[in-house]
Amino acid sequence: MRTTFFGLEIGRSALQAQQRALDVTGHNIANANAPGYTRQDAVLTATTPFAMPGFNKPGTPGQVGTGVKVTEIRRLRDAFIDIQIRTEAKSTGFWEAKQDALRKLEVIVNEPSDAGLRTVMDQFWAGLQELSKNPDSKSVRAVVRQRGIALADTFNHLSRQLTELQVDTDSNLRIKVDETNNIAKQVASLNDQIIKIENTGDKANDLRDKRDLLVDQLSRIINMEAVEEKNGGLTLAISGRVLVEGKNNNAISAVSVPPAGYADIQWAADGTAVMIKSGSMKSLLDVRDIIVNDYIGYIDTLANTLATQINALHSAGRVLNGVGASGIDFFEPAPPVVISAANISVSAAVLASENNIAAATNASAPGDGSNALLMAQLKHSNILAGGTMDDYFRGVAGQLGVDSQEATRMVDNQTILEAELQNRRQALSGVNLDEEMTNMIRFQHGYNAAARVVTVMDEMIDTIVNRLGLVGR
Repeated sequence: MRTTFFGLEIGRSALQAQQRALDVTGHNIANANAPGYTRQDAVLTATTPFAMPGFNKPGTPGQVGTGVKVTEIRRLRDAFIDIQIRTEAKSTGFWEAKQDALRKLEVIVNEPSDAGLRTVMDQFWAGLQELSKNPDSKSVRAVVRQRGIALADTFNHLSRQLTELQVDTDSNLRIKVDETNNIAKQVASLNDQIIKIENTGDKANDLRDKRDLLVDQLSRIINMEAVEEKNGGLTLAISGRVLVEGKNNNAISAVSVPPAGYADIQWAADGTAVMIKSGSMKSLLDVRDIIVNDYIGYIDTLANTLATQINALHSAGRVLNGVGASGIDFFEPAPPVVISAANISVSAAVLASENNIAAATNASAPGDGSNALLMAQLKHSNILAGGTMDDYFRGVAGQLGVDSQEATRMVDNQTILEAELQNRRQALSGVNLDEEMTNMIRFQHGYNAAARVVTVMDEMIDTIVNRLGLVGR
């Protein structure tokens, strides 16, 4: 049966519900600029009316409402958009890491410029050309020797810088492994908290926001699939193998592999390889093992071809005042060691004396610089990949420029696509301060009206208890 205090209970439920809605609105406003925050909404539902059908149902007609309650504080989040953003983030992370590496490569190659390898090579060819005109000049010979030293040093420097880029890339890869493990631990810890809270019937909205933000970060690093379980936990997997499940996580590790000691990414539990297919980790692996390796190979090929061709002519020529083939190489090391950009240097004999530069082909002809001319003419000989050595290196530098432009274009495209998806997410999940201020006014008026209901009920009870009692006397 309906009691005298029935109306007070309705007012009380309204006050509590409007207060809770105001709390949620205030929480949204407070976190309007918090990264990863998802707008929340208090779901108001009418409570069970009085009275329900039954044998003890009162004879009064109809059902009377009993008030309102907050049944849920929900996050306004679209899981499909989350999947799209994380899918695109893998590609963005890949291309961003590749773009960064190619920019560093461009700085190392430094072409076209007045201080790059092509300029140093041209100076070496020019020195040989001048030697062919003045083969007896010690100063010209000294210039050729110094330009040979400068050329070898430039090759050495390029090789060293490329190797250092590989080492730096490997270090970045190890950092990404640590980041992945750190995120996996945090997600596992949040899973544990979320499962415990949601088992009681509540929604762990703020903890879910933290977890989703971590998953977004992880999706840029490595190919990762996320599946939410019925208990609220999130399972993360890499190429089908579980990284996080419930409160447990499986670590990955960077294991140094000889001879270079670069990291091989393995599962810590059993040492099997992690199948990395996208994200910044995949890009770093490609840069370290393929891209930089290719450019080291290009520079080594150029250094070896130049040194081999020069040595073949130089060893057959005559040194100053020599009577037979010199047998002296201009560049070292000598076979069977293969000359590369890393080890090329001017031979000890040439360093010992500029007279040991074999500029002549005919010992009986004074002022003979024909062998120096033959060496200078190598600049225009099609001896490497169907073209000259200069053409070959220009092709290498041009390919680097094309690759860098492609990476920049892909990063720009991915940035635009991600921005569009983020806008779609923000339209639903982002906090709109104008909307929240409107809600605040709405709930405030609701609270005031509920307070007025309680006041009216209080006055009615006062009339019944006090004033009717006075009339009865």
